[in-house]
Amino acid sequence: MKPQIPTPTPFANWPDTLIDPARFRDEQTRLARIWTFLGFTHDVAKDGDWFRATIATRSVFVQRLGEELRGFENRCAHRSFPLRNADKGNGPIVCGFHHWRYDKNGEVVEVPQCALFGPSPGELAARLNPIEIDTCGSLIFGRFAPPGSGPSLRLYLGESFDILAAISATSVAPRFVTRSVEANWRLCFHANVEDYHGPIIHARTLGKSGYPRPERTHYFRFGWHSAFFANPDPDGLTRMAAECRNGTWRSANYRVFQIFPDLTVSHVRVHWENWFVVVVQYAPVSPSRSVMRAWYYRAPFPPRVPPPWYDRLTRPLTNLVRRLVMPYLVRMVLDEDNFVCERQQSIAQQLSPAPILGALEERLAWYEEAYAEAMRAS
Repeated sequence: MKPQIPTPTPFANWPDTLIDPARFRDEQTRLARIWTFLGFTHDVAKDGDWFRATIATRSVFVQRLGEELRGFENRCAHRSFPLRNADKGNGPIVCGFHHWRYDKNGEVVEVPQCALFGPSPGELAARLNPIEIDTCGSLIFGRFAPPGSGPSLRLYLGESFDILAAISATSVAPRFVTRSVEANWRLCFHANVEDYHGPIIHARTLGKSGYPRPERTHYFRFGWHSAFFANPDPDGLTRMAAECRNGTWRSANYRVFQIFPDLTVSHVRVHWENWFVVVVQYAPVSPSRSVMRAWYYRAPFPPRVPPPWYDRLTRPLTNLVRRLVMPYLVRMVLDEDNFVCERQQSIAQQLSPAPILGALEERLAWYEEAYAEAMRAS
């Protein structure tokens, strides 16, 4: 993070994809081939469990079938009726329109009145459109791409893979909040990937301590991703990854990871030495609308600083208070950002194609460089 005279550089497709449906569709077609966060393994713990998600506006579902996790586009091969019409559930893959049934490979195995189509379901050669699925700890990612056509998930996440695997190792299902945001997904992510707005927009919450001080913080860039640590150690990312691998890392310092294209994972102290993980995604819906999905849970590490005696003594009571307060706190902080994004979206056609960025917005510049590269590569 080095203060410098900013040199405005145009953002790719900006602000076109915020206002032009055709440009937005082209963008999403390219992003569909990139590893995208879908949900947690906690929601598919039992055989037959499934949950619905999206990849670049396209509805998909992930399901546990035996010992395997499989993912498919959420539409029947017959007449494209959505196979999953709730957020989560359990049961076989059966279309609710005409009762076509599919196996774990997405191949149709049962068709009512099959003689109307041919001798047997197998001869129809009808199958669901698969998505490639992989996991990092309890985090499930997916993409529309043939296996082997791009980097593995481990390679894609780089140094953050072992960190995210460890930080997601919660024994209880994360709690979940969601809301619709009347703003483009990229605008929403911009608010998560810079540190200049905190004392103004989050004056009552995360920004109470003022602007981050460069001598006490450090930015990291790895692949298309970035991280902010409230710790100046230039080797902090590598050190944290090593400690997460060997199980010795302990909760200390606020830190946040931004994973391209739309995932933010924050490690934050809520009260005394009580640390939480907050996972946020802005799923694109249209040029001017997104869906915020947020999960939170207690960090799965002991604190590096031993809790004071009064924390330990009152924890049964304060844990109850935190359980009641956390949904409100998570919504409040995120809504502070969402409000700003919705105001920007209201004049999207007037947004400067080359914003002026300062040192505390360096990670936003990195993000836009990654976006431009993704648009060229896909």
